[in-house]
Amino acid sequence: MQDKAFPLAPSAGGRPAGTEGMLALEAHSMEGQLELERRQTRRNRLHLVSAVAQWIILLSCLVYFGLGFLRPPTTPEAQWVKVGVKDYYPKEKRISVSESQGTMKVRNLSIPILCDGFYLVSLKGLVSKVASASLILTVYKRHDAPILCVNITKLEVEVDLVTVSEMQFKDEVYLEANREANYQDLTLSLFLLSAQPVCIKAGDEM
Repeated sequence: MQDKAFPLAPSAGGRPAGTEGMLALEAHSMEGQLELERRQTRRNRLHLVSAVAQWIILLSCLVYFGLGFLRPPTTPEAQWVKVGVKDYYPKEKRISVSESQGTMKVRNLSIPILCDGFYLVSLKGLVSKVASASLILTVYKRHDAPILCVNITKLEVEVDLVTVSEMQFKDEVYLEANREANYQDLTLSLFLLSAQPVCIKAGDEM
């Protein structure tokens, strides 16, 4: 006898069971594709927003510095100084500084500030202790406003400290220590970062 082929039994909706499975698979695949496209769109939008923000920041910086160069400066020369450290004065607990190079002056063991603005402050060099006790070096802009501090416990230390501090007219930068040491290789540097500072001319401080 010959075998007879029987048709697939229709599903409850009138379609073969295999067709329903294929349709469900296709629908699932399309949903996954749509989700990937939505994620890609969101990612592209975020990249675009980030790029626009970066360009705005860059343009703002260019405009700021451009205006700084176009306007006449309020001070005839850049404010900076690099001083060498010399002797220790136990009574004042200050270390004397000698002017080595720059446009700012040294007066009464300190560097007077004539221009308001943000300054880059650097303290660098080799410090050798003469006693085993701890040595504390502090850079002040006022007696109640330290801007740099280092606690030295070893006999010999290479100091390398940098910070940015906002200063105003009548501030005075000076270096203080709690005991004697060899400071001959130590240097203290200031550099005014502000593009358009407000300055007082030397001699007009009073």
